[in-house]
Amino acid sequence: MKLADKDKDSIKFIATVVVVITVVHVFNILTAGYLSDFGLLPRHFSGFTGIIAYPFLHGSWGHLISNIFSFSVLAFLLSRTGLARLIAIFMISWLGSGLGVWFFGRMHYHIGLSGIIYGLWAYLLMYAIMYRSVKSIAIAILVMFFYGSMVWGFLPTREWISYESHLFGAISGGFAGFFYARRDKQRYEKC
Repeated sequence: MKLADKDKDSIKFIATVVVVITVVHVFNILTAGYLSDFGLLPRHFSGFTGIIAYPFLHGSWGHLISNIFSFSVLAFLLSRTGLARLIAIFMISWLGSGLGVWFFGRMHYHIGLSGIIYGLWAYLLMYAIMYRSVKSIAIAILVMFFYGSMVWGFLPTREWISYESHLFGAISGGFAGFFYARRDKQRYEKC
C-alpha cells in the first residue's frame, strides 16, 4: 500500500519533532542536565526563552517516550485534515500553553511536549463537537477511547507534573478547534 504525499509530509513533520526532542534529551543527559535551565520559568524574563525551549526538554526517558507516543498518534490523527492544519494547531498549542504557563504557572521550571499534546487532543475533540462530520466524530471517538484519561492531567495531583501546561494547551487547542470547525462549516455550506 502506497502512502499518499500528504501522509508522507505529515509523517516527516511528526518524525522531525520526535528526532529533535530525542536529540535534545540525549544532549541534556550527556551535559548533566545543562539544558534543563532553559525550561519555562513563569514570570521571569530570563525564563521567557523557555516558551520556545520547554516543549523540547524532558525530565526522563519515561517522560520522553510517553510524550513521543501520544504526540505521534494525536498528530497523525490531526493530519487527516492536512499538514498545514497540523502545523497550525501545533504552533497555536505551543504558544498558548507557553504563554499561559508563563503568566499563570507555578514558580518552577516547566518542561515537556505535553502542552502541545493536550492542544492536539482538545482540538480533535472540539472540532468534532462543532463540525460534526462522520470523519471528525470517528476520530474523536478514537481519541476518547484511547486518551480519555488525559482529562485527569488537568488536576494538580503531582507537583512535578505541569498541569498548567496541560490546561493552557487544551484551552488553546479547544479554541482552535472551535474556530476551524466554524470556518470549515461556513466554507462547506457555501459550496
